[in-house]
Amino acid sequence: MVYAVLVASAFLIEVAMNVPLGSLPLALVRMHVPAGEIALVLGAGPIAALLVSVPIGGLADRFGRLPTIRIAACLCVLSVGMLAFVHDPLLIGLIMAIRGVAITAYVTAEFAYASAVVAPERAVSATATLGMVGNLSFATAPAAGFWLWQHGIEGEQFVWSAGVALAGALILSGLPAETMRAVRRSRKIFMRSVWLPAITFLVACSLAGGVNGALAIVTFHQRGIANGALLFTALASTTFALRFFAGRLVDRFGPRQMAIPTAVAQCTGALLAAHAHTPLAVVVAGLCMGIAWSAVVPVGIGLLFERSSPGTRGAAMGSYNLAFSIGMTAGSIVAAAAAAFGGGYTLAMSLCAAASLIALPWLFLAGPARPPRSLRPLLLLSHGSVRG
Repeated sequence: MVYAVLVASAFLIEVAMNVPLGSLPLALVRMHVPAGEIALVLGAGPIAALLVSVPIGGLADRFGRLPTIRIAACLCVLSVGMLAFVHDPLLIGLIMAIRGVAITAYVTAEFAYASAVVAPERAVSATATLGMVGNLSFATAPAAGFWLWQHGIEGEQFVWSAGVALAGALILSGLPAETMRAVRRSRKIFMRSVWLPAITFLVACSLAGGVNGALAIVTFHQRGIANGALLFTALASTTFALRFFAGRLVDRFGPRQMAIPTAVAQCTGALLAAHAHTPLAVVVAGLCMGIAWSAVVPVGIGLLFERSSPGTRGAAMGSYNLAFSIGMTAGSIVAAAAAAFGGGYTLAMSLCAAASLIALPWLFLAGPARPPRSLRPLLLLSHGSVRG
């Protein structure tokens, strides 16, 4: 019952939080905000997430996972509701930063809480399922927000989204406090140099996420595609469908071997998206990037865990989260720069395509530390919200 409440709350809150990703770019276009500034406004969320991704786990452990979830849920309601009443790009960027902090704190604390309230043998699968809820919401909510805006439901959709998020927050009131086990204090490792190749690969693969979040909606709308969020739907749906199978392949063949087709699929999808001018081309690009993204997560976890001990795997996951935040933030900056120099989405996505291949050789130059143990349960772990 407790876990069902978590799933229901996660779905409601993450759907509400992802709706603006489809409609907010159109609102900014109506305000005559230049494309480069749109990229910066929408990139405020990933930048904020970058700043809090490492310390937020420690704060949740110190003050309690459940209180952190509830506070973060309230911030989610506040941030999405405020979008209905704010019409200044600078303030919208601030709200998106609050949204980035809120969703990062919510997902981090929710995953930790879920692992504590279920049986130990179900901890990883429980976390994976919650992450897949985030994938599902990302596949549907931005497209819904775009469609609503196109049909005249504009600022009021943010009020409705706040209501949906509020329902998700209220559901949390029935959750029991977790039983905290005593943890022996020790020196903490926050980063290891041997993790840098894996971090670099994750950053390179997640650049496209920052570019798409900043420019894809506006670009495809300008290219005459009816629903500019179609790319997100195709990408997230494919990721959701293939994540389990990608994890099994990484378990069987190893993360380095699977990194090759992952990088190729990412490069192909990014190039197709850069030059997509029809709905079919957008869907095909999304399918390719979804194939890549379904494997990026298990490849990254496999690379980090083969060079970490059980005592440093928490730090490894902190580096994992940090890598995605850096990639999303850098992607937003690349999008803004490309728009400023006139290359726009086409140039930005072409650079993303090259990045995934450039980062690949370092994985093989580093070499595995030791033959990895079976990582299959860990490789199914999913990254929450717009990071999964």
